[in-house]
Amino acid sequence: MFIIIPVGHESNEVRRLPWITFGIMAVCLVVHIFLSMDVGAKENQLGNSAEELVRYYFNHPYLELNPEIRELMFSGGNEERLEAMLAAYRQMVPRPDRYTVAAEQEELDRLGTVLLSSLDDVPYRKWGYIPADRSLLALLTYMFIHGGWLHLFGNLLLLYITGPFIEDLWGRPIYAAFYLTIGALSALMYASHYPNFTGPLIGASGAIAGVMGAFLVNFYKTKINFFYWIGFFFRGTFEAPAFVMLPIWVLLEFFNANVIDSIQAEGSGGGGVAHWAHVWGFVFGVLVAVGLKYLKIEEKYIHPKIEAKIQNGEGAVDVVITAMHKKNMGRIDEAYDILLEEAKKNPMRKDVVDALWDVGIEMGNGEEAATFFIKLIENEVRHDQFDVALKRFMDLKSKFPQASISPTYKLALLQHMIESNEREEAHKLATELLDEVNPSSSSVMLQNFAGIAKKLNPSIAKKTIELCLDHPEIPPDQKELLRTDLKNLYEGTEVPVKF
Repeated sequence: MFIIIPVGHESNEVRRLPWITFGIMAVCLVVHIFLSMDVGAKENQLGNSAEELVRYYFNHPYLELNPEIRELMFSGGNEERLEAMLAAYRQMVPRPDRYTVAAEQEELDRLGTVLLSSLDDVPYRKWGYIPADRSLLALLTYMFIHGGWLHLFGNLLLLYITGPFIEDLWGRPIYAAFYLTIGALSALMYASHYPNFTGPLIGASGAIAGVMGAFLVNFYKTKINFFYWIGFFFRGTFEAPAFVMLPIWVLLEFFNANVIDSIQAEGSGGGGVAHWAHVWGFVFGVLVAVGLKYLKIEEKYIHPKIEAKIQNGEGAVDVVITAMHKKNMGRIDEAYDILLEEAKKNPMRKDVVDALWDVGIEMGNGEEAATFFIKLIENEVRHDQFDVALKRFMDLKSKFPQASISPTYKLALLQHMIESNEREEAHKLATELLDEVNPSSSSVMLQNFAGIAKKLNPSIAKKTIELCLDHPEIPPDQKELLRTDLKNLYEGTEVPVKF
């Protein structure tokens, strides 16, 4: 047993989050989960249809089987054995009259139609690319379908290692177009090798091979980390540059493609692995990358646009990476200064503010970092992003208890806590809010607080209503309603509700 798997490489930083790569990975994963739930039932249905047809055919061996079904079920060197079996069955089964034969032939043809329909319903055939069919839609859909978890994870691992860096280099639109185009071209070239193959081509490996080819051109010196396993006892890791390992990989794919073609029957489709799709995808990836460099398209058009986007606010990820790098080197003051400067420019950039908050707490600058953290929380509350705002608020209180957000935003979080049935935390927050409000607080906020407190805790509700009754801006008729509420509370239990 010999296994070698790439697990990463030395270049682990990109300027922007690779949303296209992550999106492709997510789509592949979601599609695989949904198809996995359907493929088993469809394959069982296909198996039952095939079993019924074969049984009927061998019980009536004098009938004529549809050539397409015959090729589908009995090709691959089994024709002579099939004919010998049928000859033996024909000697044992007498041929009935022509009317009976006609009716039986009609039933066999019906079973064949059912079989072909069941075959077309299998998701791999419905959405995979079949060279003998040449569906344009399948040129796109086949890239997001995989034959099993190992097939899926193997492809996604290679995409994760190489894709983000090409996306970062070329930008999202060009990278997305490149990925889909290379995937389609690799399928077409695979079909040119097996034009009569009736099986489905599935998997993202052709497109990913193109990304690997582009990675070789642009990051040829990068050292790739590999895990190896030889036999049962020898395992470990090693590093090797891309310009060594990637050419070896594509040469092995080329060798395997030719060997399989030489030993497999024509139309076999490569023996279950699309080696030619890998080879051509890699070649096209290299050609595109070389072309962009030779024509200086990267230098003249791509890089300036990406840099402009980064300078206009999309570079926060790069700032965070730089700051974290300095922090890891022990230069935490420089990391904090970089993040602080960026936070002043883009105070609503969540990744920057989060990083500033963490670094600030670590180095004792919690008060300054908290001002940005609080603004971010309040902005999230304004935009009804209560879950993330609440998570940050709890982090704020746990690390820097003396800091807090304004009572108005705190009240909105309190309402969200009650709606989410987080009553214990809501009680703590309501108690804290009660210490912050007074008769000079906003009349609207006090009334809202009183309404929320009635759902939460009688003791807090009483104190809040009493504050409302002392507020000069609350109209007399509303105060009368509040007095009724207060009377009802005093007539009931005064023991705080326990959660």
